Formats: sequence, structure tokens, C-alpha cells
Amino acid sequence: MPSWLLSLQFRLVASFALALVLVLGGVSLYMGVAAEREAERLEGLSENARAQRIKQALLDYYQRNKGWDDVQPVLDRASFVAGREIVVVDKDGALIGDSRLDKAAYFELGKHFKPYAVGHGGEASVYVGPRRKLLKAPQPANPPAGELEHLEPGGLEEPSWARFAETTNRSLLWAGVVAGSGGLLLVSLMSGRTLRPVRALTSAARRMGAGDLSQRVRASGRDEIGELARTFNSMADDLERAERQRRNLVADVAHELRTPLSNVQGYVEALRDGVLEPDAQTLATIHQQVLYLSELVEDLRLLADTEAGDISLHREPGSLAEALRASVEGVRARAEAKGVSVGARLPASAPDVTFDRTRIVQVVGNLLDNAIRHTPAGGSVTVEMDVGAAFAAVSIRDNGEGISAETLPFVFDRLYRVDPSRSRATGGAGLGLTIARKLVEAHGGSIRAESAAGAGATFVFELPLAAVPSPIKRVMQIRSSAIEECGDCQI
Repeated sequence: MPSWLLSLQFRLVASFALALVLVLGGVSLYMGVAAEREAERLEGLSENARAQRIKQALLDYYQRNKGWDDVQPVLDRASFVAGREIVVVDKDGALIGDSRLDKAAYFELGKHFKPYAVGHGGEASVYVGPRRKLLKAPQPANPPAGELEHLEPGGLEEPSWARFAETTNRSLLWAGVVAGSGGLLLVSLMSGRTLRPVRALTSAARRMGAGDLSQRVRASGRDEIGELARTFNSMADDLERAERQRRNLVADVAHELRTPLSNVQGYVEALRDGVLEPDAQTLATIHQQVLYLSELVEDLRLLADTEAGDISLHREPGSLAEALRASVEGVRARAEAKGVSVGARLPASAPDVTFDRTRIVQVVGNLLDNAIRHTPAGGSVTVEMDVGAAFAAVSIRDNGEGISAETLPFVFDRLYRVDPSRSRATGGAGLGLTIARKLVEAHGGSIRAESAAGAGATFVFELPLAAVPSPIKRVMQIRSSAIEECGDCQI
């Protein structure tokens, strides 16, 4: 099958043509039937009015002449003017006058002629019917020069209302054909113009599928096509950024693995060659490098699990403040060794939060480790907790070097670090903040960073509070607990 038969433009034109045919067909049918009915109605009204005028004229003649003497010329003239045959019969059925000049056929009047009584006593009946044959107009005895010379037998024909309906239908048909042709041409042009951006999108998507992620399309207009073009460009930006991040990820992982592996390889070769003695210090150094590798691999595995949604959380209501206090105490020694003070401002009492304690402690640990690393000696790191209507917000604030506005949107990206040199002396592998964001989002919360260069940084994450049971449910829980503890006791 040709490809243009499957194109959207062809389907649009075909759909419009089908709709046009159905609409014009329905309108033509309705107008044709309506025109024919109206023509029949008007023809009946016209025929009745004509017959009434003929009847009135003959009645005037009868009253004026006191009888029907010499009525035949009057019938001939009235028949010519009215375009109808006229037959006058008295009340006994005897023929008085007949414009058809066919005295032997008046007994067929009932088939095609409609009778009208004349006079109060029904002195006569006037039959008016269609003319079967056009007759020559009756000529006056001394006609004026040139008058009625153009009238010849069979030369006149009265127009019919049926012809009006036929003409109307024909005009409507031609109007529909012209309008349909113009409509199809206009739809073809407009659909081609409308679908031009779609063809550009198709071409760009095909080239992008071949690996060219630099493809962009012109996004003009505020309609759906323009929105589609802008969405395509946004998708292309995301794909290009994702591809760049993927390449950077491979390079960064290789970079992070290369240094400790090189160290381990160097120490092992030195031990094998007898350059170094296998003492406790050498083994501790190798063990430290192996631990770093193990932590890096574990972080990568955890990150992969969180991004794939395969991580399992053991969530239960608990005190978030206690988890924060334990996390602060866990990093205090390391912070004080660097000369950084760590403190916490936590509420005395706060509602429970539904969370996985191990994972949230890991989140807080990553954030505290990041804050301590970027805070110089003499600085401070503060952990605060605020409770809202539905969420508990935790803020980890430092007064260190801060984060510039250019790099702030990327601090949660994988293996991203503000220091492009990627020296481990100024930072870790760049996975801590990414893992923290994924774990917080897995709890149904959110995390953000607020900072300015040279003014310190603040990381804030929110977790939903534990659902508070209704009073009745709480009583039932207490009763159930009491029964479990009492055993056979009666409560």
C-alpha cells in the first residue's frame, strides 16, 4: 500500500471528505424533500385560488346575464388566461360549456377535474382541471395590429412548481460540489501547512534515534503542535544531558576505582618484591583502600536500587529527633578533629514520623559528612528540626564556603562535585547527596539545597508525619494490647 494512503494528511482529507459528503447528502435530501412538499403545497394553493377566481368570474357572468347564454367565448378566454380547462354543467348534468371543445368527453370530469358549485341553489357546477393540450387563444373580431400575433397553438406552457423544486435541488447539488471541492482543496493546503512541523519532528526524531542528540526543531505558536515541539526539544535536552552524564558516570567511576586499585596494586607488588614489610601499618593502608572500594561499590549498588525502585524500606513510626541526635553524636569526634563544632536544636517533644531509621540515619550522615567536609576549621554545623501540619522538616546548616548559583542545581546529580579536580582531599565520590535524595523521595518526602557562594549552605529535607489514629481506633488498639498482655483476664 502506498505510504501516502497511510499518512495523517490523507486521513484528515478523507475524514473531511466523508463528513462533507454525509452533511451535504443529508442537507440535499432534506432540502429536496422539503422543496417538493412546499412546491406541492404552493401548487395546490395556487390551483385552488385560480379555480376560485374562475368560479367568481362565471358567477358574475351568470348573475349579470341571468343565465348561461353565450358563455362559451367567456370559457375560452378564461381557460387561456388561467391555463386551465373549464367545464360548466347544470344541476341536471347537462353540458353548458366546455373549453376543451370535446363535448363527448365531459363524462370523464370526475377523474381529473375538481367541481365547484355556482349559485346559491347550485344552478351549475364548474369543473376546473389541467390542460392536456394548449389551444390557440381566442381572437377578437377586430384585433389590434400586432396584438396576439405571437400566440400560436402549443406555443405557451405554464411553469410548474415541480420544476422549481427540481431547479432548487440541482442548484443545491452544484453548490455542494463547488463547496466540497473548495473545502477539500483548503483542507489539503491547511493540513499540509499544519503537519509540516510534525514532519520536521519525525525527521529530527529519526536522526536522534540514529545517535544525533543535537537535533532540535523550531517551536513556534502556542497550539498543540508548538507545545509538542517544545516538549521534543526539552526531551532532546534531557537525553543529551543524560548521555553526557552517562559518559561522565563511566569516566567518574573509572576515576574513583583507579586510584584505590592502583594503590592496592602498588602495595601488593611492593610486598611481593620485598620492598615493603608486611607490617601492621602497610596492611592497615591496604585495608583502608579496600574499605573505600567496598563503600564505593555499595554506594553504587544502593543508588542503582533506589533509582530502579527495588530498595525495601522498613518504615515504622518513631522519633525522628532521637535519630538526629544519634547521627550528630556519631560525627562529633570527626568534626572536632577538624576543628568544626556540631550542634543540634531539636524540639523537646514532637510527633512520630513514619520512616526507616537505618536509611534516614544514612541520609543525615551523608549530609553531615558533606557539611563537615566543606566547613573550614573554626566553623560550625547545626542540625534543626521543625514540625508542621503534615511534615517534619530537618535543616542541616553550615557556615562554610557555600555553593555558587551555577552549581547549586546539580549538587544532587550522580558523581557531581563542585571541585572539578575530583581530589578526594576535598570530597568523596559524589554519591552521598544523590543517595540522600533518592532515600528521602522513597519515604515520600523531598529535599532541597539553599546556598550562596561564601555564605554557607543549608540542606533541608521533609518527611511525612505518622498517621494519628482516631480515638475509637486508639481505644481498640489499647484494648487489644491489654487483652494480649492479660491473657485469660476479663476486661
